[in-house]
Amino acid sequence: MGCLMSASAKGGNAGLFLLCFSVVDSENKDNWLWFIEKLHGILDEERRVVFISDRHKGIKEGIAKVFPLSFHAYCRYHLKGNLCTCLASTNVMYKENLIRVFSKCAYAPTVVKFNKHMGNLLKHSGAVVVHFLSELPNERWANVYFPGQRYGVMSSSLAECFNSWILKERELPVEDMVDCIRKKMMKSMCLRREKASKWKQVICPYGESRLEKLYDLVKTWKVIPSSADIFEVNTDLSLNRFPCCHAVYAIKYSGKDLNLYVEHYFHVESYHEVYSKPIYPVASLWKCDVVDCGTSILPPLSKKPLRRPKKKRICSNGEKVREMKCGRCGKMGNHNKLTCKEDLKPGF
Repeated sequence: MGCLMSASAKGGNAGLFLLCFSVVDSENKDNWLWFIEKLHGILDEERRVVFISDRHKGIKEGIAKVFPLSFHAYCRYHLKGNLCTCLASTNVMYKENLIRVFSKCAYAPTVVKFNKHMGNLLKHSGAVVVHFLSELPNERWANVYFPGQRYGVMSSSLAECFNSWILKERELPVEDMVDCIRKKMMKSMCLRREKASKWKQVICPYGESRLEKLYDLVKTWKVIPSSADIFEVNTDLSLNRFPCCHAVYAIKYSGKDLNLYVEHYFHVESYHEVYSKPIYPVASLWKCDVVDCGTSILPPLSKKPLRRPKKKRICSNGEKVREMKCGRCGKMGNHNKLTCKEDLKPGF
């Protein structure tokens, strides 16, 4: 029994980069504080890191204590689930409309647009939503107010990617699981390093693909130049450190190098730096001989819960669960033939 904690980052080619992971007895404030302190030991102290997570109290308090100068954003996906829970007793269409407006507030590129969508949200919502928003500082979830730079990442989906990546390894005993994850990381980093060594362009393939799509979208547009560096372009601000479609065409029109206007985070050079250091093999997993020193170290006290341990991730409040077809009643839902309570008609 135990809980697997992890911290992941997103590379310049939009891939998962695992920073660290650990196994603890349970998810609580003390364990999160310990884990975040260990994370602090492997990061550059001078760099202001951006964290994206759910609103677990242990994570919030741990980041505020260990990384006081860093930025912490709340996962939009989890916030939508929390808002759904607040609106559990309301009409489905009404609920979906409020969730849609809430997302517009989160993605709004300017304060004017944020205020417009927020006004619309408050106008059509009740006291429950007002109370929900009162406990949610704008700088924690709205793009336009967020003081850090998260490159367009709005959710903590990397945690889900990591869980899927180690689906088989999670079934192993703790010691074997940790070593199998290490080997998987070692192999992944080596493959990416070899692949990146063949890239001859300035921007990573993910970024180049985005630039090409943007330019294909706007290459038939017309721009009005005012000078060598000034063009008339009606657009919103770019909040992900990537040129918007209007800026792409203006830069192309001016004949300048588009790569110079893309954040260094998306450059191949930065990608090479990320995977420059390998993960080294462990010489042996054989345990040393036990020496009797007169004392015994006992495992921590823990209470084993009833029934079999859950293998799937525990869903957040309000999170939608994929429906499945019951083998007993034939209806779609979140139950199966073992948990089905439907009354069956004669003949079944």
